[in-house]
Amino acid sequence: MNDEKGTTTIPCLQNRQRYIVLAIGTLCIASIASNMTVINFTMICMAKPSELVPTTDQEGTINFSYSNEQKSVIMWAAAVGTLAAAWPFHWFYEKFGARRVFFAAGAFSTISTALMPLAAHIHFNFLVVARFFQGVSFGADFAAIGLIVVNWASLKQHGLFISLLSSFSQISVMFTMPVAGELCESKYGWESVYYGHAAVSGALFVLWAWFYRDNPSKHPQMTETELEKIRRGKGEVKEHEKAPIAKILTNPVMQSVWLSAFGELMMSQFIVMYEPTFLKEVLGFTVNHTGYFVAIPRALHLTFKIISGIASDRISFWTEKSKMRIFNTIALMGSGTFFCVLGYIPKEHAHLSLVALIIIECSTGFICGGFYKCATLVARQHSHFVLSQIQFIKCLSLFIEPLLVFLICTSNTLEEWRIVFLTHGILLIAGNIIFCYFATDRPADFTHTLVEEELPEFLLERERLTEHKA
Repeated sequence: MNDEKGTTTIPCLQNRQRYIVLAIGTLCIASIASNMTVINFTMICMAKPSELVPTTDQEGTINFSYSNEQKSVIMWAAAVGTLAAAWPFHWFYEKFGARRVFFAAGAFSTISTALMPLAAHIHFNFLVVARFFQGVSFGADFAAIGLIVVNWASLKQHGLFISLLSSFSQISVMFTMPVAGELCESKYGWESVYYGHAAVSGALFVLWAWFYRDNPSKHPQMTETELEKIRRGKGEVKEHEKAPIAKILTNPVMQSVWLSAFGELMMSQFIVMYEPTFLKEVLGFTVNHTGYFVAIPRALHLTFKIISGIASDRISFWTEKSKMRIFNTIALMGSGTFFCVLGYIPKEHAHLSLVALIIIECSTGFICGGFYKCATLVARQHSHFVLSQIQFIKCLSLFIEPLLVFLICTSNTLEEWRIVFLTHGILLIAGNIIFCYFATDRPADFTHTLVEEELPEFLLERERLTEHKA
């Protein structure tokens, strides 16, 4: 790289610094999610004897075989950490910007992940504490997505940025699953899974701190051409501007976004937590088939999410409002309808239930062009606060979804699961109807942002007043 601002030794990267930020941001967010996910896969091999640490059992090795209650405590510790951190991170982002705050969150995630093997060997309570701090770092993810989109994405590329940045869950599972499987079975044992993930996330966040800037105009490789593309139609964006929380919370568009998010996240938690149980215990698929039938739809979901994000930006024969309504309807109305259908498909036609689940996964990939895009277009510079509340809603779903299944599915019968499916379906459909009524692409009053068609009139008026004063 040259020292001169706006020049680079790599010609193909000229005027494309925003894509590098997008790639680094996506990988950093996914790495925090991967660190959170590691324990889901290592609990199986943690229950086997560890070759690295001596213990008092007959074989001279430790066996980390946790009870169901202990496993629940481990999972809930992360959710509590995320809930506790969601609002403080909003304040820190406003005060110090994403470069320092998100780096600090990555450091928390890296250190707590690296310490988890030691914590497990010392005492179960130390493992819970480490897990809590993993949850704290996860509380920074959604707000970081909002800030990257607002500061670095042009208005015409919001769909692309949101589709990639919000794919952290799928990316993390696709990375962690094979890596954890290989390292668990290697001579280095399950501890190496945590050390490997910590090393990767540590390297990624060092890269983040080195390359990212809160203000694109202060990036050493930024050109005037790229900066104009990023800022076109946005109006003036102030650094560290305080969010008008009361106005955002009472804005009907934001409320419809959060309601849609609640339905979509509840559905997502069901897919992650209970789809394997439903496929195996209710429909009777074998264990190895269940693994494939869970993994393949997740990969399809990621594919459809990226395609829909690009399509949302490129399609020009619909207005932005129409595109958001259509994409949101495909995602929520489509998945809600098939959730309702799913409850009435008999066990004898289990393959049709599998098809319905795949359609649900594929259709929800369109969500990045729906309420997520609406949130960033309407809230503009305050998108990080709106998306941080979606993070808060996601934490609530971690508590509500298990409770819903626990109260209803006491015998694992199809009739009981039907009630769960109908609950999800009705919530998704209702959320979509309300969103479509309030959806808009115009910035809210609390952003004090002029839309693109209003800018020429504003500039002419300002020029007239300036001449009058002169």
